[in-house]
Amino acid sequence: LARKPGWSGKVVFHSSGALTSDVLSPLKRKGASTASLHPMMTFVPGATPRMDEVPFAVEGDSRAVAVARRIVGDLGAEIFLIKKTAKPLYHALGSFSSPLIVATLVTAERVGRGAGLTASQTRRVMAPILRQTLKNYQERGAAAAFSGPIKRGDLNTVLRHLKELKRVPGASEVYRALVKSALMDLPSAKRKELMRLLQKS
Repeated sequence: LARKPGWSGKVVFHSSGALTSDVLSPLKRKGASTASLHPMMTFVPGATPRMDEVPFAVEGDSRAVAVARRIVGDLGAEIFLIKKTAKPLYHALGSFSSPLIVATLVTAERVGRGAGLTASQTRRVMAPILRQTLKNYQERGAAAAFSGPIKRGDLNTVLRHLKELKRVPGASEVYRALVKSALMDLPSAKRKELMRLLQKS
C-alpha cells in the first residue's frame, strides 16, 4: 500500500488486537495518521453482534485516535486507550473471553459423552448453568459467582473427578489447570489440601 501515492493527510486504521499501530509505519512515513482500533468481540458466520455494546481499544497518533473516537462514538460504543506494550496481553484477554471458553466447552462435551450424553444433550444440560454463571459473574464478580466442590473444599469429590476424568481424552489436564487457576484467586476451603491433591493424583 505504501507504494501507492496519496497518503498525506489520510487516516488509516488496522483492527488487529495483537499488533500495534507500528505495522502501519510505512504509511505513516508517507504522511498518513495511523492507529490500531480493535473491537473486543467474536465474529463468526451467521452471528451479528450489536456494535453499540462492543468496547474498542485504540492506540496510535493523536489525530488518528481522535477520528477513532468519533467513529466509535457514532456507533454508540465505548472506546479506551491501550498501551502498545499491553496489546499482546489485551489480545490474550480476548482469547480467554471467547475461543478458550469454547475450548473448555468442547472439553465439557467430551466429558458429557463419557457420561453417556450426546453433544446436543450436553449443550442442553449445560445451557442453564452457563447462562446463570455468566449472569452471576457480570453482576457480582468472580468470587461471588464461584461455586462447587473446589469452593467447598470437597476433597473426596475432586479426587473422584480426577480419577474419572483420566478416561476422557484431554479433560484431566484441562481440569487440573483450571483448578490451579481457581485456587490462585477464588475463595476455597482447604486450599492447601486441594493443591496437594492435585500434585499427588
